[in-house]
Amino acid sequence: MSWERSFIRNRVGLIYEGVHDFVFAMENIVNRTVSSTVFALLVMVVLTGCDSSCPFSGCISPILPIELSASGVWDGQAVTEAAPDAFTSFEFDAVGPFSAGTSPTTATFSNGVAETRGVPEFYMTGDFAWHILVGTSATVTFETLPTSLSFWVRTENATDVSEIQIFDEIGTLIQSVTPTDVYQEIVVTRSAAETLIGTFDVNSTSGGDVVIDDLTFGFSSTTSAIGCVVAETLEVACALTDPVTDQIMGGAQATVLVTNTDQVTGSGMLYAAPGFVLSDGSVVAPLTITGGTLSERSTLNLTIDAAGATTTATTTYDAIYERGSDLATVAGVYTTFDIFGDPSSFAIDANGVISAQSNSGCVTNGQVAIINGSFNAYDVSLDVSSCGGLTGLYEGLGFTQDMNATDDELLFGVFTSQTSIIGAPVK
Repeated sequence: MSWERSFIRNRVGLIYEGVHDFVFAMENIVNRTVSSTVFALLVMVVLTGCDSSCPFSGCISPILPIELSASGVWDGQAVTEAAPDAFTSFEFDAVGPFSAGTSPTTATFSNGVAETRGVPEFYMTGDFAWHILVGTSATVTFETLPTSLSFWVRTENATDVSEIQIFDEIGTLIQSVTPTDVYQEIVVTRSAAETLIGTFDVNSTSGGDVVIDDLTFGFSSTTSAIGCVVAETLEVACALTDPVTDQIMGGAQATVLVTNTDQVTGSGMLYAAPGFVLSDGSVVAPLTITGGTLSERSTLNLTIDAAGATTTATTTYDAIYERGSDLATVAGVYTTFDIFGDPSSFAIDANGVISAQSNSGCVTNGQVAIINGSFNAYDVSLDVSSCGGLTGLYEGLGFTQDMNATDDELLFGVFTSQTSIIGAPVK
């Protein structure tokens, strides 16, 4: 039994015992002259919450709702469902550059012609295809980088000399294809541990056109590591990181509500870190916790809708939250810190005042404050200037954990209406 629940129940028992003694003392004072009806009314007045239908024996121990708390440090993973596959069979007239698909899952074709030639052998579906004319080249780029790609390709005739090269997001060649005058399907699939598909080039050197039809590109569910701190105020700050590279992918700020049936709801904002986008191509979007369950001090599982996608977060409680908080714990000079890859100084004085300056010139002043000294959660505010798109006034939360020594790392997430900064300075 938690100390909060024990405290509530003990208080209820004391209240009842006091009422019980008071009632019988009143009965003795009036020498039992009070009628049973008046006595019953007196009991109902003293025992607030009882009504005329509540017998004395039924009011001894009222049932109080037990409020559960989601406060704590929570670690786990967040899985964002995949966007639907995008498909085009080029059933339109267009001269490159043109795009196909619906944002944020579009493909752009730098050159070539989407058209019909009236030759059935040129088409897998419908009466159109993408023709890369002889002696030219074209590149296909993707608004959101896919994890899978497939298309059908052939040359106009057997004398064509051409080549297709498919590259990953960092420009490394994934696959090279030499098409023939017979349609063949090209399929590329990337695993979770591999880089995404970046572009593919088509070079029609001589002899005739290259013809491509029925192009599909798809996406996998995205898994990220998630770490959150939920303060006693039920304010939430979360960081999302790549589970392989540990690179910060984004953050979230919210408030949550827990009912006495263990259900969790809430709302807030979801942010993409610089260099990343959310599922709908944006960098910040409202989020709603549409479903969640809490096992106090054990597990916190949330279903979150944001940016047109659903994310399922599964986390477990970290007892580091019970260490308590003190300004003396976080005070000091932090020797390792960066703002999204921009190295920066970082220091906190004995009063919780933050000062920092990055190599690129970002100047940061701020404040760390205690929320509840019994728990490892801090209120963090930053005033960032001379920092381009990151300039602004930020509010959020932080907590300490161990890197090289006890409590030597301060993890924090702070937010404006448009941007976030996720930091992890180490002393």
